[in-house]
Amino acid sequence: MPEEWYDKARFYRRFCFRFGDCDQNKTASLFAIMKLFSEMAGEDYEGRGLGHTVLWENGQAFLLSRMSLRFHRTPRYGERTVAVTWERFAKGVFFYRDYEIRSESGELLVSGTSLWFIVNPLSREVLRPDMLMGGVLTGDPRAAECAPCKKVRRKDSLSLLGLREICFSDIDANGHVNNAVYGKIADDFLPDEYRRLGVKDIFIEFKSETVQGDTLEIKGAPTENGFSVQGISGEKYGFGVEFGF
Repeated sequence: MPEEWYDKARFYRRFCFRFGDCDQNKTASLFAIMKLFSEMAGEDYEGRGLGHTVLWENGQAFLLSRMSLRFHRTPRYGERTVAVTWERFAKGVFFYRDYEIRSESGELLVSGTSLWFIVNPLSREVLRPDMLMGGVLTGDPRAAECAPCKKVRRKDSLSLLGLREICFSDIDANGHVNNAVYGKIADDFLPDEYRRLGVKDIFIEFKSETVQGDTLEIKGAPTENGFSVQGISGEKYGFGVEFGF
Protein backbone atom coordinates (compact mmCIF):
# COMPACT_ATOMS: atom_id res chain seq x y z
CA MET A 1 0.00 0.00 0.00
CA PRO A 2 1.27 3.55 -0.73
CA GLU A 3 2.28 5.82 2.13
CA GLU A 4 0.41 8.80 0.67
CA TRP A 5 -2.51 8.87 -1.73
CA TYR A 6 -5.58 10.78 -2.90
CA ASP A 7 -9.16 9.60 -2.84
CA LYS A 8 -11.04 12.25 -4.80
CA ALA A 9 -10.91 15.38 -2.61
CA ARG A 10 -9.08 13.71 0.30
CA PHE A 11 -5.36 13.36 0.92
CA TYR A 12 -4.22 10.38 3.04
CA ARG A 13 -0.95 9.59 4.80
CA ARG A 14 0.15 6.54 6.77
CA PHE A 15 1.96 7.69 9.90
CA CYS A 16 3.62 5.98 12.85
CA PHE A 17 4.00 7.96 16.07
CA ARG A 18 7.64 7.37 16.96
CA PHE A 19 9.56 8.10 20.16
CA GLY A 20 10.27 11.73 19.28
CA ASP A 21 6.58 12.36 18.52
CA CYS A 22 5.50 11.40 22.03
CA ASP A 23 5.52 12.89 25.51
CA GLN A 24 6.63 11.43 28.84
CA ASN A 25 3.53 9.22 28.89
CA LYS A 26 4.36 7.72 25.48
CA THR A 27 1.32 9.32 23.88
CA ALA A 28 1.43 11.63 20.86
CA SER A 29 2.25 15.22 21.80
CA LEU A 30 0.10 18.17 20.79
CA PHE A 31 3.10 19.49 18.85
CA ALA A 32 3.41 16.25 16.84
CA ILE A 33 -0.30 16.20 15.95
CA MET A 34 -0.43 19.87 14.95
CA LYS A 35 2.78 19.46 12.94
CA LEU A 36 1.33 16.42 11.15
CA PHE A 37 -1.89 18.24 10.26
CA SER A 38 -0.03 21.35 9.07
CA GLU A 39 2.37 19.29 6.94
CA MET A 40 -0.48 17.35 5.37
CA ALA A 41 -2.29 20.56 4.42
CA GLY A 42 0.87 21.73 2.68
CA GLU A 43 1.47 18.36 1.03
CA ASP A 44 -2.12 18.31 -0.22
CA TYR A 45 -1.50 21.57 -2.10
CA GLU A 46 2.00 20.43 -3.11
CA GLY A 47 0.49 17.40 -4.81
CA ARG A 48 -1.91 19.67 -6.70
CA GLY A 49 0.90 21.87 -7.99
CA LEU A 50 0.37 24.63 -5.43
CA GLY A 51 3.22 24.06 -2.98
CA HIS A 52 4.82 26.75 -0.81
CA THR A 53 7.52 27.65 -3.35
CA VAL A 54 5.10 28.03 -6.26
CA LEU A 55 2.67 30.12 -4.22
CA TRP A 56 5.45 32.30 -2.78
CA GLU A 57 6.86 33.04 -6.22
CA ASN A 58 3.38 34.16 -7.26
CA GLY A 59 2.86 36.42 -4.24
CA GLN A 60 0.74 34.09 -2.12
CA ALA A 61 1.11 32.17 1.14
CA PHE A 62 -1.28 30.23 3.35
CA LEU A 63 -1.56 31.16 7.04
CA LEU A 64 -3.48 29.33 9.75
CA SER A 65 -6.01 31.39 11.70
CA ARG A 66 -7.88 28.98 14.01
CA MET A 67 -8.00 25.30 14.85
CA SER A 68 -10.24 23.00 16.89
CA LEU A 69 -9.17 19.49 17.95
CA ARG A 70 -11.07 16.63 19.57
CA PHE A 71 -9.14 13.76 21.17
CA HIS A 72 -11.27 10.61 21.10
CA ARG A 73 -8.18 8.62 22.16
CA THR A 74 -4.66 9.99 21.96
CA PRO A 75 -2.40 7.94 19.66
CA ARG A 76 0.31 5.95 21.44
CA TYR A 77 4.03 5.45 20.88
CA GLY A 78 4.62 3.07 17.98
CA GLU A 79 0.99 3.15 16.89
CA ARG A 80 0.48 2.99 13.14
CA THR A 81 -2.27 5.27 11.94
CA VAL A 82 -3.89 6.68 8.81
CA ALA A 83 -4.30 10.46 8.73
CA VAL A 84 -6.50 12.29 6.24
CA THR A 85 -7.18 15.93 5.40
CA TRP A 86 -9.67 17.56 3.10
CA GLU A 87 -10.72 21.07 2.18
CA ARG A 88 -14.45 21.51 2.73
CA PHE A 89 -15.17 24.90 1.14
CA ALA A 90 -14.21 28.57 1.15
CA LYS A 91 -16.35 31.23 2.83
CA GLY A 92 -15.51 34.86 3.43
CA VAL A 93 -11.71 35.05 3.57
CA PHE A 94 -11.32 31.53 4.99
CA PHE A 95 -10.61 28.09 3.59
CA TYR A 96 -12.24 25.44 5.82
CA ARG A 97 -10.01 22.35 6.17
CA ASP A 98 -10.67 19.25 8.30
CA TYR A 99 -8.59 16.31 9.53
CA GLU A 100 -8.82 12.86 11.06
CA ILE A 101 -6.40 10.33 12.50
CA ARG A 102 -7.58 6.73 12.69
CA SER A 103 -5.93 3.52 13.84
CA GLU A 104 -5.19 0.90 11.22
CA SER A 105 -8.35 -0.89 12.39
CA GLY A 106 -10.43 2.24 11.73
CA GLU A 107 -10.85 3.56 15.29
CA LEU A 108 -11.23 7.34 15.28
CA LEU A 109 -8.44 8.85 17.39
CA VAL A 110 -8.28 12.59 16.64
CA SER A 111 -10.61 14.91 14.72
CA GLY A 112 -9.80 18.46 13.72
CA THR A 113 -11.03 21.45 11.79
CA SER A 114 -9.23 24.66 10.83
CA LEU A 115 -9.54 28.03 9.11
CA TRP A 116 -6.80 29.13 6.71
CA PHE A 117 -6.41 32.28 4.62
CA ILE A 118 -4.02 33.49 1.93
CA VAL A 119 -1.88 36.61 2.08
CA ASN A 120 0.67 38.41 -0.01
CA PRO A 121 3.85 37.28 1.82
CA LEU A 122 5.52 40.68 1.48
CA SER A 123 2.70 43.14 2.17
CA ARG A 124 0.72 40.70 4.37
CA GLU A 125 -2.43 41.83 2.54
CA VAL A 126 -5.23 39.29 2.97
CA LEU A 127 -6.37 37.91 -0.40
CA ARG A 128 -9.78 36.56 -1.35
CA PRO A 129 -10.02 32.77 -1.83
CA ASP A 130 -10.92 33.22 -5.50
CA MET A 131 -7.50 34.84 -5.98
CA LEU A 132 -5.76 31.53 -5.20
CA MET A 133 -3.80 30.27 -8.18
CA GLY A 134 -6.04 27.92 -10.12
CA GLY A 135 -9.11 28.97 -8.09
CA VAL A 136 -10.80 27.27 -5.16
CA LEU A 137 -10.59 23.48 -5.28
CA THR A 138 -13.64 21.22 -5.32
CA GLY A 139 -13.94 20.11 -1.70
CA ASP A 140 -15.61 17.47 0.42
CA PRO A 141 -18.31 19.15 2.57
CA ARG A 142 -18.40 16.48 5.31
CA ALA A 143 -17.35 17.92 8.68
CA ALA A 144 -15.00 16.16 11.08
CA GLU A 145 -16.38 15.03 14.46
CA CYS A 146 -15.27 17.99 16.55
CA ALA A 147 -16.54 21.40 17.59
CA PRO A 148 -16.21 24.22 15.04
CA CYS A 149 -13.38 26.72 15.35
CA LYS A 150 -14.01 29.73 17.54
CA LYS A 151 -12.34 32.96 18.56
CA VAL A 152 -10.20 32.76 21.69
CA ARG A 153 -10.53 36.32 22.92
CA ARG A 154 -7.76 38.07 24.83
CA LYS A 155 -8.28 38.23 28.59
CA ASP A 156 -6.16 40.74 30.47
CA SER A 157 -7.19 39.25 33.82
CA LEU A 158 -5.10 36.09 33.35
CA SER A 159 -2.17 35.42 35.69
CA LEU A 160 1.43 35.47 34.45
CA LEU A 161 2.72 31.91 34.12
CA GLY A 162 6.17 32.80 32.76
CA LEU A 163 8.14 34.19 29.82
CA ARG A 164 9.02 32.45 26.55
CA GLU A 165 11.74 33.88 24.30
CA ILE A 166 11.24 33.16 20.60
CA CYS A 167 14.32 31.41 19.19
CA PHE A 168 15.70 30.56 15.76
CA SER A 169 14.24 27.04 15.69
CA ASP A 170 10.71 28.34 16.38
CA ILE A 171 10.57 30.16 13.02
CA ASP A 172 9.34 28.61 9.77
CA ALA A 173 9.85 29.60 6.12
CA ASN A 174 7.07 32.20 6.37
CA GLY A 175 9.33 34.13 8.75
CA HIS A 176 7.28 33.71 11.93
CA VAL A 177 6.60 31.17 14.68
CA ASN A 178 5.20 27.95 13.20
CA ASN A 179 1.64 27.17 14.31
CA ALA A 180 2.64 23.83 15.85
CA VAL A 181 5.21 25.58 18.04
CA TYR A 182 2.43 27.64 19.63
CA GLY A 183 0.77 24.35 20.58
CA LYS A 184 4.03 23.22 22.15
CA ILE A 185 4.39 26.47 24.09
CA ALA A 186 0.82 26.25 25.42
CA ASP A 187 1.35 22.61 26.37
CA ASP A 188 4.58 23.48 28.22
CA PHE A 189 2.79 26.07 30.38
CA LEU A 190 -0.33 23.99 31.12
CA PRO A 191 -0.25 23.22 34.88
CA ASP A 192 0.42 19.57 35.72
CA GLU A 193 -2.84 19.17 37.63
CA TYR A 194 -4.77 19.92 34.44
CA ARG A 195 -2.52 17.89 32.16
CA ARG A 196 -3.18 14.80 34.28
CA LEU A 197 -6.93 15.14 33.59
CA GLY A 198 -6.40 14.25 29.93
CA VAL A 199 -7.21 16.85 27.28
CA LYS A 200 -10.43 16.25 25.34
CA ASP A 201 -10.89 19.44 23.28
CA ILE A 202 -8.52 22.22 22.23
CA PHE A 203 -9.40 25.55 20.61
CA ILE A 204 -6.55 27.65 19.19
CA GLU A 205 -6.49 31.09 17.62
CA PHE A 206 -3.39 32.63 16.05
CA LYS A 207 -3.74 36.40 16.25
CA SER A 208 -0.45 38.23 15.58
CA GLU A 209 2.78 37.06 14.02
CA THR A 210 5.63 36.47 16.47
CA VAL A 211 9.22 36.56 15.25
CA GLN A 212 12.69 35.69 16.46
CA GLY A 213 13.80 37.94 19.31
CA ASP A 214 10.28 38.54 20.63
CA THR A 215 9.50 37.48 24.19
CA LEU A 216 6.02 36.23 24.98
CA GLU A 217 4.37 36.76 28.32
CA ILE A 218 2.52 33.48 28.86
CA LYS A 219 -0.65 34.04 30.87
CA GLY A 220 -3.27 31.58 32.00
CA ALA A 221 -6.20 30.79 34.28
CA PRO A 222 -8.86 28.13 34.81
CA THR A 223 -12.03 28.33 32.72
CA GLU A 224 -15.45 26.81 33.30
CA ASN A 225 -14.47 23.58 31.54
CA GLY A 226 -10.68 23.69 31.45
CA PHE A 227 -7.73 26.06 31.28
CA SER A 228 -6.81 29.02 29.05
CA VAL A 229 -3.25 29.89 27.96
CA GLN A 230 -2.43 33.07 26.03
CA GLY A 231 0.78 34.58 24.67
CA ILE A 232 1.31 38.36 24.70
CA SER A 233 4.24 40.29 23.21
CA GLY A 234 4.07 43.97 24.15
CA GLU A 235 0.75 45.19 22.82
CA LYS A 236 0.42 42.21 20.46
CA TYR A 237 -1.88 39.32 21.30
CA GLY A 238 0.09 36.47 19.80
CA PHE A 239 -2.07 33.40 20.39
CA GLY A 240 -4.77 31.93 22.60
CA VAL A 241 -5.48 28.31 23.53
CA GLU A 242 -8.39 26.85 25.48
CA PHE A 243 -7.91 23.33 26.82
CA GLY A 244 -11.09 21.37 27.64
CA PHE A 245 -11.21 18.30 29.88
